[in-house]
Amino acid sequence: MKRRFALRIYVIGVVGCIALHGCRSSQKSINLGARTINSTKRFADEEPGQISISSATDPQKTAKKLPFRDDADAESVIPVTWEKASQIPPGPSELDVDNASQVPNAPVLTLDESMQLAVEANPTLQQAYAFVQQAQGNWSQVGLYPNPKVEWHDEANNAPFDAHYGIVSQNIVTADKLKLNRATASADVQRAQWEAEAQNLRVLNAVRINYIAALGAQRQVAVAEQILKIADEGVRVSKLKLKAEEVSEADVLQAQIQQRQTQILLRNARIRAAAAWRELSNVIGWPNLPVRPLAGELEDEIPQLDWDVAWQDLVSRNPLLHAARARMAAAEVQVQREQVEAIPNLQVSGGTGPDVLPAGKGFQMYFLSLGAEVPVWNRNQGNVTAAMANLQAAQAEVSRLELSLRDDLANTFQRYESARNEVEIYQEQILPTADKNLSLSQKAYDEGEFDFLRVLIARRDLFEARVNYVASLTELRAATIEIQGLLLTGGLDPVFNNPTPSNSAGQTSDQGR
Repeated sequence: MKRRFALRIYVIGVVGCIALHGCRSSQKSINLGARTINSTKRFADEEPGQISISSATDPQKTAKKLPFRDDADAESVIPVTWEKASQIPPGPSELDVDNASQVPNAPVLTLDESMQLAVEANPTLQQAYAFVQQAQGNWSQVGLYPNPKVEWHDEANNAPFDAHYGIVSQNIVTADKLKLNRATASADVQRAQWEAEAQNLRVLNAVRINYIAALGAQRQVAVAEQILKIADEGVRVSKLKLKAEEVSEADVLQAQIQQRQTQILLRNARIRAAAAWRELSNVIGWPNLPVRPLAGELEDEIPQLDWDVAWQDLVSRNPLLHAARARMAAAEVQVQREQVEAIPNLQVSGGTGPDVLPAGKGFQMYFLSLGAEVPVWNRNQGNVTAAMANLQAAQAEVSRLELSLRDDLANTFQRYESARNEVEIYQEQILPTADKNLSLSQKAYDEGEFDFLRVLIARRDLFEARVNYVASLTELRAATIEIQGLLLTGGLDPVFNNPTPSNSAGQTSDQGR
């Protein structure tokens, strides 16, 4: 009886140790997950499409830092802390478009500061990097070895023979299946990281484009204010001339009509400026950001782009293409994984325990068994076919994406060239001519050579020329940003996660098989 009791204590102790080890392993996984959430996002060192079984190591160790940054000017974008961003007071719920539309004595908002705020606050970046963590978790899960199974048997009957024994069984994974699982998941981590970088660029490009749009709207308000001053002066002068009986009352009425029309245009310009500010603050992620004047000029740093250079840059650096190639690499490894699934794993079990006979005649018994599934009917042929089809689809996706990007670049480059042509003509010909036309028309009217209608037409032409110039300049800057930003826009578009299928390994649910 003492031996039987001691054996039971021993088995219970073994089970407890195994359970304790599992709890500690779970705690380590929890701690690792906490560290992963707080860690810097990373790129994988290997080129997408070059994943091998030997390289299927921890993506957190084989990765380099993936900061939230602007590749074109990495040094100028310094991450902003939540504490700093939260110090910004809430802005007004409605903008006063008739009274400067900004907080008194507000500091100038720069483009770099706008991007820094977006890095901290835009929710799509949080989504994108949460998906990276999801892929990293899947990588960890699919390479885990199956847990052992511990059993205790206590058998008794009316015969003089009783038995008490414990059994431990373990599934032995063969054919490097766990390494193949991790190789597939490692490529999928790279895919998620490239897609997170694409979202990073989408947000930064969207901030740039909306900042330029708000800057253009701010410029159009200034243009409307200048034209209104001219119209106000025209009304004042026409009234003086009416008193001097140099013009008719119809001329005064015409001047007042143009003054009222200019007031409408100014108010509309302020409404557009308010809307542009809301769109900018929304894509930043701070919808109540107080209205502030914007720094910079629309004419600043407009590069001359070349189609061939832009295409080569796009096809070599676009993160979506890299993500598609990483997906193709994962699909290639997954085909290998499904092909070895039919190789059976080994089931090994063993145990020991006493048989209990009267008068201490019992003996110690030992158990050992080996087993394996025989792949007679199920050789995983369906999953192999599905994996090969998925590989073909991934290969076709790379080609499709290249053609789609080339098509998008053609459209964006056409916008860029058209806007650049308009800007150059406005700068060199139309604006100087409109300014000179108004000056000469006003002078001729003052000297009695022209009627007042010519002056009104000249004012209208100048206003339209300046407004159209600002619109063309804004379009030119936006198209330039899109081309240099690898055609990635839409800082508030939904972020979708489409992990690489892994039929045998599962997705963050089961240990590897």
